[in-house]
Amino acid sequence: MIKRLMVSLFILSLFGVRVNYAQDFENVEMTVHPVSGNVLYIAGRGGNIGLLHGEDGILLIDDQYAPLTEKIIKAVNSISSQPIRYIINTHMHPDHTGGNENFGRLGAMIVGHENVRSQMAKAGYSQTPPFVTFSQDVTFHVNQETVHVFKVPNAHTNNDSFIKFVSANTIHTGDVYRSESYPYIDINNGGSFLGTIAAYELLIEASDQNTKIIPGHGGVTNIQRVVKATRMLQVIRDRVQNLINDDLTLEGVLSRNVTQEYNAEWDSGRRIGGAVGLVTAAYRDLIE
Repeated sequence: MIKRLMVSLFILSLFGVRVNYAQDFENVEMTVHPVSGNVLYIAGRGGNIGLLHGEDGILLIDDQYAPLTEKIIKAVNSISSQPIRYIINTHMHPDHTGGNENFGRLGAMIVGHENVRSQMAKAGYSQTPPFVTFSQDVTFHVNQETVHVFKVPNAHTNNDSFIKFVSANTIHTGDVYRSESYPYIDINNGGSFLGTIAAYELLIEASDQNTKIIPGHGGVTNIQRVVKATRMLQVIRDRVQNLINDDLTLEGVLSRNVTQEYNAEWDSGRRIGGAVGLVTAAYRDLIE
């Protein structure tokens, strides 16, 4: 495995890919977590990386930031010596697509919804977009697993997909669902509060009581947690709608603290994914 890692890093250097870490990434550690069967996920900095391994090669879901490519390769090689053949982008954000160029130059096929590619261009992103796109869904048949990738309603962005590992009964949600914080709705890139509710409802339909759910951020969870989050969003939706009906402005709605009883559990306190952003997205959807 060490030999394979050194070969991979050598190839990266031949292609001119940076192999020095930016200062911010030097201390990032990749941790590998088993989920179900031959499906795992890698946590580092950025979105959770789904991993399917077997004799057909490695399939990854997302690839975090470019300076972390070496560490991701090392984590993969701790599981399997097979090459990384496929990468599926759940959506456009750099903490999910930043490694596309590096892995593409190593021979991986990068796949994503057509809106990932078009919205990255529209937003002026410098990251490499998917090489192969689909309009509704696409299915991989690798490592004795059926991997169904399908577009969901505009939610986190306008280019989100879920990935279901059928035999492993596991779904990777990208950033549409976060298990430990409010959803972050990127309204500048087509995200939608109402679409997020619809996407959660779709996730519930695609799951059963035994389904393992890998969120974009946070630990593996289950359908009960998604149901709880869906009900929360529905309550917030109804409260915001009632305040709009009373002619309150956005500032007025925000002042009513409609998420108060949920904040201790769901407001991460981070730069994104907070209550203010969530309620603002709800207001913008419902005022239209």
